Amino acid sequence: MRLKLLLVVTVFAAGLGASYALADSGDGNSQGDHHCQEVHVNGTVGPQTYTVTLTRDSKRLNLKAGATVVVTVGGTGQTVRFNGEGCSSTTGTTTSTTFNEAEIHAFTPRTHTTSTGTTTKKGEDDH
Repeated sequence: MRLKLLLVVTVFAAGLGASYALADSGDGNSQGDHHCQEVHVNGTVGPQTYTVTLTRDSKRLNLKAGATVVVTVGGTGQTVRFNGEGCSSTTGTTTSTTFNEAEIHAFTPRTHTTSTGTTTKKGEDDH
C-alpha cells in the first residue's frame, strides 16, 4: 500500500511541478508586469484529487505517455501537509500567489493511549 501511495504521490508531484513550471514567466523573479515577492507557505489542507497526464510511459501502471491518471492525496482520517514556495503579487486589493515548488504529504496522525485517555500526537506515519 505504501508503494502505491509513494507512486501516486510521485506522479502527482511530477505533474504539479510541470503545471507550475508552465505558469512561470521564465525569468524566475516576476509574474507578468507585477513585482514578485517570494513567499513560503506551510500548513495543512483537506484531501485533494488531481488529474495528471503522463509525460512518459509507466511500466508499473501499464500506461503510455499521454494517458491520464486520477491522483488522490489523503483520505479518511488522514492529514495532508502542504509546503510551497512561490511568487506573490498584489494588484489593488487582490493578492495572488503562483507556486513554483510544492510538496504535499499525506499521513495518518499517530495515537497512543495513556493512563488519562487517548491522545493524538502530531507526526507523520513511519516511513
